[in-house]
Amino acid sequence: MKPYFISLSLLLVVLACRQPAADAQAAATRLVAAPKWQIKEILLDEAPVFKDGRHVQHLSGVRFDVYMDWVRFLPDGTFEGHFKDSTNTKKFQWQVYAQQNVLAMRDSATKTGGWNVYPRNVYADAFEMETRSTVYDPPRMTKVSLRFVKP
Repeated sequence: MKPYFISLSLLLVVLACRQPAADAQAAATRLVAAPKWQIKEILLDEAPVFKDGRHVQHLSGVRFDVYMDWVRFLPDGTFEGHFKDSTNTKKFQWQVYAQQNVLAMRDSATKTGGWNVYPRNVYADAFEMETRSTVYDPPRMTKVSLRFVKP
């Protein structure tokens, strides 16, 4: 009986440590708390096309030669990203949309499109942002996900 109890206790502790953010505000708090987030993986429709700094063979043939290798969220609403092989960073704006329970980077003129970060994908050590676009396989909509981790 003891080994069972110990195993169950250990499992519960592990699961408790790996909890997603409860809501968009909690997600924002976690994202701002990290000084920097490093790219881990890029997925198209849930299939990896880039992982750990390398391209992964994929039926679509899509390659991401330009991507942000690190990003950071600043408390003032600035989203800063560094593109691979660049000498400077690009700055965008993020905002918490509490009613939709999402943190998002939107087009500044139309307030539409852009990238979404859902609380279910924000952990203490990793997060995922996603968008949907017809750019990669027109006219079909493709989901693009970027997974980042703390370095």
